[in-house]
Amino acid sequence: MSAYDNEDHLQRIIAAAPEHVPGVSDSALTVRELATSAGPADVCIVDRDGSVTVVECKLASNTERRRMVIGQVLDYASAISLGGEASFRRQWARRGGVDLGVLEEEAVERLAHNIATGRVHLCLAVDRIDADLRRLVEYLNRITRVEIRVTALQLAYARHGGLEILVPSTYGGELADAKAHSSGDSAGPVWTKESFLEAVLSGGDRALAEKLFDLQEALDVSYGTHDDFWFGTPPRGAVFFHPFGYRYPPMSLWVNKSGQLMASGSWTKYPHIATHDGFAELAVFLGQNHRASAPGRRVSDLDLERFWSVVLDCAQQINV
Repeated sequence: MSAYDNEDHLQRIIAAAPEHVPGVSDSALTVRELATSAGPADVCIVDRDGSVTVVECKLASNTERRRMVIGQVLDYASAISLGGEASFRRQWARRGGVDLGVLEEEAVERLAHNIATGRVHLCLAVDRIDADLRRLVEYLNRITRVEIRVTALQLAYARHGGLEILVPSTYGGELADAKAHSSGDSAGPVWTKESFLEAVLSGGDRALAEKLFDLQEALDVSYGTHDDFWFGTPPRGAVFFHPFGYRYPPMSLWVNKSGQLMASGSWTKYPHIATHDGFAELAVFLGQNHRASAPGRRVSDLDLERFWSVVLDCAQQINV
């Protein structure tokens, strides 16, 4: 079989794997059929940085695809912004969405700001991108504000027995990035290794951070495709460590208001592995409970070698 059953089928796949959408991470939160004053949005995505993306799904067999999909996705985005954050949260909860409180405080603030200012990204998900759709995406990227990403996602589909094969192709991501870059505007600065280390005020703490960065970069075995680090935004955003290239990081480092280096377990950050028992040993080491909150611990209070060993064990357990 080489076609989706229907548009609902395409929605389900995108909601379960939002990382296929340009600019969206694999840890983003999703709901389907989010109610708005303009009607239900097919898939709504809140990423862990607080960005919001609305995805409208259409199949090539749907004759309304070119004529109506653009208007629909713009209508939903405007309705979300005009409805406000409180309405968005209510409808998110009603659709069974993961509690948005799992986001970091900075991301929660950015989410509210994005909704209030209409910074909602738009994605048109189809089974085939054609020349007309490319033309529309190019045009929308030219005329919309620099903060708005307009992209298209093609998910070619095939199924053989119980095996589903997806071949993703995207269009527009590079146009949106170029638009933001040329205007000197982007989603905001993110940490780099160097800027993060500079923000750690204590020389001792800085040496501990450098040691952990070195330990991560020294791993020469990879079981996944993720980069070593995912960098959040200053000043309170975290740096997530991905040992062995695994998808889910066991822990993150961050800098508190006093400039101290802190470490936190990740058992509250990712809905798919929330409270996973693979976090148990790491939580005990940190003096915490992996079925409760994950407050930061000062890295200077930890046995660094033992901590790193436990982190590696945890990474393997939560990613199997």
